[in-house]
Amino acid sequence: MNISGDTSTGGVPRCVALVGPQSSGKTTLLESMLFAVEATSRKGSIKDGTTVGDHSEEARARGMSTEISLASFRYLDDDWTLIDCPGSVELAQEAQNALMCVDAAVIVCEPDVDRAVALGPLLRFLDEMSIPHMLFLNKMDAASVRVSEALQALQSVSGRPLVLRQVPIREGEHVTGYVDLVSERAYHYKPGEASDLVKLPDSVAAREREARQGMLESLADFDDALLEQLLEDLQPAKAEIYQQLSNDLAEDLIVPVLLGAAEHDHGVRRLLKALRHDVPGPDKAVARLDLPSGETVAQVFKTVHAAHAGKLSFARVWRGTLTDGMHFGDLRVSGLYHMLGGHQTKLAKAATGDVVALGRMELASTGDLLLPDKVERA
Repeated sequence: MNISGDTSTGGVPRCVALVGPQSSGKTTLLESMLFAVEATSRKGSIKDGTTVGDHSEEARARGMSTEISLASFRYLDDDWTLIDCPGSVELAQEAQNALMCVDAAVIVCEPDVDRAVALGPLLRFLDEMSIPHMLFLNKMDAASVRVSEALQALQSVSGRPLVLRQVPIREGEHVTGYVDLVSERAYHYKPGEASDLVKLPDSVAAREREARQGMLESLADFDDALLEQLLEDLQPAKAEIYQQLSNDLAEDLIVPVLLGAAEHDHGVRRLLKALRHDVPGPDKAVARLDLPSGETVAQVFKTVHAAHAGKLSFARVWRGTLTDGMHFGDLRVSGLYHMLGGHQTKLAKAATGDVVALGRMELASTGDLLLPDKVERA
């Protein structure tokens, strides 16, 4: 998809992890996102073993994520990598290793009050590491509780305020669309396509006003100018609200909450737009990690053995440019790739922010920092 547009990151590649409990729908969400940006021509199926994520034989045999999967693509002229992380508690370290190399995380969870407590350890880790994160409340098509009930349960385990960005539009018991609380525009879901803009239904107007006021009050806790406007019963400009949401996410002050149902593509394009506008560039992560100085710095966060390719080291380029054949101390890069699940695209070089697979670096280990003259071991 090649539609021009500027972002606050100046076009620097960004990386986002999809995290959350097992069976929350992360791999399905990845499939919908890749299909929406035309990185794939069709959506894969977990049942049929055709997904980009969970592409290993073990994952497909077990019907669950057993290791991280990378998916690099372009969206509105920006480069992205999504990391689909396993949700099993036994594989928490695998997810944490990946999270240390991202610009933000999307927590995928179900609107299930009883399962909210399972998110506690993940949320604490994200807060302790100051990693920006938003929440995608998935499977809204099968929700048995109201959004307000789900949020109350999730807020009890979150150290940051959850800020609802949308309210659902219901027809009977079915969620058929949403209202964006900043733009106050209503949309009707269309499976596999962008949602239709519709008139805001009278049945949701009062709930939308209440939820919007709650969002503004949460944001006002971090902005005196916004607080003053609210105290004077003034309506802040929508551009100001969008900017405040972006700033607060980047500083890990709030957790924006979006709604959808990945299996039906509901809310997926809105999530992509939120990522594009709100996720900070890698400079924020570089400052957070306190990385060593150097013309080129990259960090290994996963090593795998791929069929026909041997050992691959997944790495984030934090500074400078990587090239095929480059040396890091005694280690030499023999092959440089972007990944789309198990598919490799060979590269000549990788720039700051890129997430790549480095070929045949036999002595590289997870956590290693790659510098031009040496490797700093984890």
